[in-house]
Amino acid sequence: MKKHKAFLFFFFSMVICAQAQQDLKVGLILSGGGAKGIAHIGVLKEIERAGVRIDYIGGTSMGAIVGGLYACGYTASQLEEMLLNTNLSDVINDKFDRDLMSFDAKEDASRYAITLPIVKGRIQFPRSLSKGQNVYAMFVQLMHEQRNTQDFTNLPIPFYCVATDINTGAATVLDNGYLPLAVNASSALPTLFSPVRIGDRSLIDGGIVDNYPIKEMLSKGMDVIIGIDVQTNVRRTDDTSTLSEVLTRISSFQTQKQMASKEEKTQIYIRPELEAFNILSFDKQKEILAQGVLAGQKARPQLLALAKKQQKRGKEQKEIPHYFQLDKLLVGTTPNYKTNYLLGKLRLKSKNTYTFKKLKEGMSNLAATQNFDAFRYSLKTDNGKEVLKMTPPETKHTTLFRSSLHYDKLIGASALVNLTKKHAFLKNDEVSLEIMLGAYFQYSLSYFIDKGEFWSVGLSAIQHQFDTAAPVLLSTDQFAMNKSTNTRVLVQKNTWYIQTLFKEEVVLGAGLAHQHNVFKTNLFDTQTARFLYADKADYYSALGYLKVDTRDDKFYPNKGGFFEVDIHYYFSEKSSGKESVFIPFWIAKANTGATFPLDSKWALLLSTSGGFTVGDTTSSAFDFTFGGYGNAPVLNYQSFIGLPQQHAAGNSFVKAETTIDYEFTSKHHLKILINGGIVGTDIFNTGQWKRGIDYYSAGIAYGLETFAGPIELTAAYSPQFSKLLFHLNIGWQF
Repeated sequence: MKKHKAFLFFFFSMVICAQAQQDLKVGLILSGGGAKGIAHIGVLKEIERAGVRIDYIGGTSMGAIVGGLYACGYTASQLEEMLLNTNLSDVINDKFDRDLMSFDAKEDASRYAITLPIVKGRIQFPRSLSKGQNVYAMFVQLMHEQRNTQDFTNLPIPFYCVATDINTGAATVLDNGYLPLAVNASSALPTLFSPVRIGDRSLIDGGIVDNYPIKEMLSKGMDVIIGIDVQTNVRRTDDTSTLSEVLTRISSFQTQKQMASKEEKTQIYIRPELEAFNILSFDKQKEILAQGVLAGQKARPQLLALAKKQQKRGKEQKEIPHYFQLDKLLVGTTPNYKTNYLLGKLRLKSKNTYTFKKLKEGMSNLAATQNFDAFRYSLKTDNGKEVLKMTPPETKHTTLFRSSLHYDKLIGASALVNLTKKHAFLKNDEVSLEIMLGAYFQYSLSYFIDKGEFWSVGLSAIQHQFDTAAPVLLSTDQFAMNKSTNTRVLVQKNTWYIQTLFKEEVVLGAGLAHQHNVFKTNLFDTQTARFLYADKADYYSALGYLKVDTRDDKFYPNKGGFFEVDIHYYFSEKSSGKESVFIPFWIAKANTGATFPLDSKWALLLSTSGGFTVGDTTSSAFDFTFGGYGNAPVLNYQSFIGLPQQHAAGNSFVKAETTIDYEFTSKHHLKILINGGIVGTDIFNTGQWKRGIDYYSAGIAYGLETFAGPIELTAAYSPQFSKLLFHLNIGWQF
């Protein structure tokens, strides 16, 4: 009997041992490789399809991103869907939606092509192309359910990643802390992303020192290690590469020497064919993904054999979080920006439920000010309350160099050079000097004390200068007439103003202005032995304005609208050449429009504008004119395709525009434009605006979006001019 029991005990023990041996633990290593790491997702799809259960994940760089998300519980199919529905270029380059920016940031974004800091009197290139704000926002959202998991072994799948300490050059294993921050540090590719601060360490991409982190996995008690290696051999090349690629190539020499021993320790080694791609091939995501699937299929026999030796564990689709509860907001103060300023930019309040889109909007709005270096935040539970905590580090670079190039028919070719100094005299002030170099010398000098939603104060001085053949009113002792002639225009305007903001989208302001006009014609008066002036006087005015702009792009919007109203009351004039009594007059103008998306490629833009004068200006310098296209707003000139610059003029006008924009491929646009309008003398008092359109035109334009602004060529025709007219404008308007 005792022998029988002993036999049964031995038998069941052997069965249990056999079952235990059949439940092999599998570790997964995901290498770095930039865009090539997209292939990890394709291989993971085949691993899931074979039924292999992953028990531990280690990753570097892009492998840390894919591995971290997979460790949170997302399936490979979900990762693929996220990938294909995300514009990786916009995320990586920190492209901020224009409708999320402050009003000033919107103006700057459509004015300057280059912005660089000045350090110790020298222009300095930034440490990275991107601060990584959009990438980090994505991590915070997708990993939100694991926000309180301090120890990464407690994730649905235990996980670690590797980063490089920028000060010591040592590999740093990250297996605890705030998961989004750890993954962000491991994937901070030098020159592409800013270093990530964790505690007292500044960390960058782990691929610099360990691009295939198998060493740590060997100590985790795994029976089998699957390795997905998306690195490619370093080949001799004379091709020009980005600095990020150069650094990656340098580190790859050492990595390849180490890979022979690492590959020997990997039971199932999978290496997709990725020689045709580089670390920045994010526009080839489908092709790279397909190579990952193909590599996984080649390893399918090994994967199936491994799956048979494991106990099955289901992996359910997890929901992507879209909302979060905010119970408490902890924003640390900075030397020059108070808490109220930061909260005003964030637009978040405690004890509310928000979408992650709203969180991203607030952080983007704060980052778009360019007042802060790369900053990170945490969204975690503390004593039962959901707490958002952050202290954005102020940028040490308070002096900026900014520049742009532009060409249009009115001003010609110009280069814009700007120097901006923040905190010049006060904590929240800014001094800006712009010089426009070209055929005409122009400048803009401004001083602004920014108080956000409180009343801000500003001073500005600008000078416009150009030639025009617009009809002008000429007056001498013998005659007065309207005549078309070449006129050199010089306008200097100095303004003191106050303004306030509403939700960063609405600007309301008022002020006082001095305007000095010199309109010198090429007509010579033989009696006085002087050239005739259409206007040469100083004007003083009170002004008010209201601006609203919710467009997602100033030049090629897909949504949003704008509304602008500007009113000037000219109450005084000083002129040595006029003996008539000055009578005050008003000039008011408004411009409004909206964009309606028709589908992903088509958009309809409708706009209308109008203006009128109350009182006699006695000078054609204040007339509204039709003609030209592509130049920045100046005086009361209104663009009108198909007509030459300042072709028709009057003291009042009304105009409507319709534009159909077709983006037939990325950044390339085909536009159909239709204009109609009336300009003349007192068109609203005489009822002229009711009698029909005086000027109308139609045109077709090709536009290309570039980092330096749009390049647009327009062919247009107006029956009132009777000639096909071409308009060319290049670069941001200024």
